[in-house]
Amino acid sequence: MNLSKIIISVFIVFIVGILNAQEDTAKVQTNIIKAKKLGGIFISPVLGAEFPTKGFNDNSKYGFCFGGKLEYSSMHIYPIVIGATFQYQRHEGADDFKTLYLINSLTTKMTSYGLSVDLLLNKYLKSSFTVPFIFAEIRMVNVKREVSPESNFPNLKSTDNTIGFGGGFGFTLYIFDIYTTYLSAKDYSTISIKTRFRFPLIKF
Repeated sequence: MNLSKIIISVFIVFIVGILNAQEDTAKVQTNIIKAKKLGGIFISPVLGAEFPTKGFNDNSKYGFCFGGKLEYSSMHIYPIVIGATFQYQRHEGADDFKTLYLINSLTTKMTSYGLSVDLLLNKYLKSSFTVPFIFAEIRMVNVKREVSPESNFPNLKSTDNTIGFGGGFGFTLYIFDIYTTYLSAKDYSTISIKTRFRFPLIKF
């Protein structure tokens, strides 16, 4: 290869490198602009299914849950999102447990509220269409049980309160989230699969 071809090859590589650098810079600027647009206060209705664990599954079946989450995000705390949560769920009694104690019906109702912190992983992982995230939460759980007949009420508390600690992971696709959670709450621990839709209240 003569000198002129070497010079031309080096020049082409140099130009391609400049173009790639400009493209990467443009992508970074675009991501920053998108992140700024995502800043604000959001509300997210939540729907899902809760599956009892750690002894809770001995007396109760899976149940459906609904609730909501209020979130705050901005470039100042990115990639962290702070949230306040509310959830209601209802579990019917397990068939074997009802048979053992001669119970016609057993219902466990749980209302919980608390705080959560999400970590958006798109800052660390390349993802074209989704935003993966992990999160941790703390919740106050209020429990109320109803049994029929009351005379056969087993060795369970009719009302109870406890603090639950949880965490999980999921991914976001535009305004739609799907995620899984484990909540450790003594006799009321659960694993869940949930969805939520994010709507802006205030954007900045």
